[in-house]
Amino acid sequence: MLKLIQNEHMKWFHKRSTKVTFITISILTLCMALLMKKVANSAGTEDNILNFLSFSSGMLILVQFFALAVGGSMVAKEFEAGTIKLLLIRPARRSTILASKYLTLILISLYYLLSYLLFSFVWGALFFGFTSSLEGDAQLLKNITLTYDSAYMETFMMMTFAFMLSSLFRNSALASSLAIVVSIGAKAVTGLVSQFGLWWGKFLLFANTNFVQYMDGMKTMFDGMTIPFSIFILVAHFVFFMGVAWAAFLKRDVAN
Repeated sequence: MLKLIQNEHMKWFHKRSTKVTFITISILTLCMALLMKKVANSAGTEDNILNFLSFSSGMLILVQFFALAVGGSMVAKEFEAGTIKLLLIRPARRSTILASKYLTLILISLYYLLSYLLFSFVWGALFFGFTSSLEGDAQLLKNITLTYDSAYMETFMMMTFAFMLSSLFRNSALASSLAIVVSIGAKAVTGLVSQFGLWWGKFLLFANTNFVQYMDGMKTMFDGMTIPFSIFILVAHFVFFMGVAWAAFLKRDVAN
């Protein structure tokens, strides 16, 4: 298993798109820092690194899109390039190969999230410094942590969905683009259902990925939602996504 994960890492690190992604994250966070600095200067106010981290966390959706692109190509790309046959002639079982790909995907998504946080921290420290008031920043730090946690939970679930599509389709572009479209569309539908107050909306995936709604003083998207309920819904979706991915990959014909 470890050698398979190492092999997946080598393939991922040697892709030009990997380098482009990290450069893109660096540039985007830099642009946000410059924008916030310009606004602060125009308003004559002083900001600190935590304020910038809070501001930049609003664009964590970008990390999700990068992870979905990788998740949608993780399996499908092997069929496109014909390299799946080289994988399957190894002594490792199909389930082990699929597991190594999924574990690699989880690690890659964490690399993206941590790089986003790292670049945000670096630019925030460079442009805004560390001056702060401890009492106010303690709550702000808590909000930032919850925002990152919720963003990654959403990313984790949607990249699992993308991984399922990658196991179903032979076209990586189709799997990745479909995952991104569904992610955007499902989120919009969930918000619309919430506006109408339809009770069944609480069973939707995106109604349960945002744990910020369970903070003190916050209102949940739908009445009757609790943390255990959201965890149950997320686990149910995860089991379904991975079950379909496993069944599709294990039974797939690679003769052609």
